[in-house]
Amino acid sequence: MNSTVSMMISALIFFFILRGQLSGMNKPLKKSGVTLLLPILYISTSFTQLFDPSLHIREGQVILALLIGMVVSIPLILTTNFEVRDNGNTFIKRNKTVFVLLIVIFALRFLAVATIKSIDPSTLSFMCNLFTFGYIATWRITSYVKFRGVSSSKQAMINV
Repeated sequence: MNSTVSMMISALIFFFILRGQLSGMNKPLKKSGVTLLLPILYISTSFTQLFDPSLHIREGQVILALLIGMVVSIPLILTTNFEVRDNGNTFIKRNKTVFVLLIVIFALRFLAVATIKSIDPSTLSFMCNLFTFGYIATWRITSYVKFRGVSSSKQAMINV
């Protein structure tokens, strides 16, 4: 898979994440909060690149891409919070910083693909997808845990 196709897939996933964030601020999350975990499923489809015979990736590259993604997720984790509104439903708190962070992350990824020439394009594309998986999985799993905490404290207040 060449880098153009990879960037198109990334842009599509990026669009879905932004759309999900926007809609999440305006409509309540379901009781289970499983929708928070769906982007992990979306990005995991990029692992089909493993079947590409031109892919030559080493363990160190995989670990590095995942670790960088996990580090990048920290600001997203810190800025993503949940609130229980007057109607008793749980919503993602409105925060424009999340959108800015997502745009910066996408721009940095695009810049990396455009400037790094020492790694073959298919390997670089896969590394970028691993990076994306690293930050989305870490951010969304932590957000799910935060949501469950807010949701359970809401239930505790109802039962009192």
